[in-house]
Amino acid sequence: MRGIIYSATGAQYVREAVTSATSSLRFNQIPHLIFCDVPLDAQIAGLEYCQFSSCGNPFLDKINNIRRSPFTETIFLDTDTYVLGNLDEVFDLLKRFDLAAAHTPGYTKGPDFGQSEAFYDFNTGVIAYRTSGNVLALLDNWGKAFLYFANSSDFRQWLADQHAFRRVIWESDAAFYVLPPEYNCRIQFHMRLVGAAKILHGRSLDYEANAKLLNAERGPRVFARVPTGPGLYGFAPGPPTMAWQPYEIGELIPPLGGESL
Repeated sequence: MRGIIYSATGAQYVREAVTSATSSLRFNQIPHLIFCDVPLDAQIAGLEYCQFSSCGNPFLDKINNIRRSPFTETIFLDTDTYVLGNLDEVFDLLKRFDLAAAHTPGYTKGPDFGQSEAFYDFNTGVIAYRTSGNVLALLDNWGKAFLYFANSSDFRQWLADQHAFRRVIWESDAAFYVLPPEYNCRIQFHMRLVGAAKILHGRSLDYEANAKLLNAERGPRVFARVPTGPGLYGFAPGPPTMAWQPYEIGELIPPLGGESL
C-alpha cells in the first residue's frame, strides 16, 4: 500500500504539513498521514492524523515517525514542501530500490571520516522507501547515529540528521537511488532542472508563482534561485527555531573500518 507521510512537531509545523498535503492530494489520490504532537481537527478527505508525544527534538521525532509509517511504500515529505504533480514515478522506483533521496544542494561536509569523499550528504526532506529489513535497520541506525552527531560539538546540530543519514546509508545494505532535483527542488539554492519540477522544498510566499517560473519551459535550464525582493514572490519566514536539549546517547551503529563515530 502506498502513502505519503509528514512529521510535524508544533502547531505551526502542523499547519505547514496540512498545506503541503492539500497540494499533494490534488494529484495523488492515496492516503496522506501527518504525525503530529498537537491535536488537529481539520477535516480533509484523504488526510489522516496520528498524534504522538514529542521527545523534544523535532529531528529525532522525524526519524522516529518515518520508522512508524504504516505503508509498505512511503514517501516522506518535510512540512515546507509543495507538490506540483503526480508522484507515481517516485513510487515506481521502489520496485527496484529500497530507498531514494536527493543530494543536498547546500552540502557541507561534516567531520565524519572513513567514507569516500565523493559520497555527499543527502537532503532528508523528501525520502521514498519501502518496508524491508534493510530499510528498517537503516532507520534504526539513523536514530542512533543522529543522537551521537546532535550531541557532538563537532557537528552543526541543524544538519546532524543529514550527516547521520549519509553515514548509515554508506554502511547499509539497502539498494539506494539518488532522486533528481525535480523531486526535491530546493528553491533557496541554485538549481538545474530538465523535467518539470514536481516537489518544491522551502518556504515560499507564492508556490504557484514559483512553479510558473520553474516550469515555464522544459529541457535543461538553470536558475540562480527563486527571485525575491519588493513585489516579488520569495521566501516566507520559517517558524522559530526550537531549543536544543541534550539527549542520552544510545547504542551507536558499528564503527566503520575501525574508526569510531
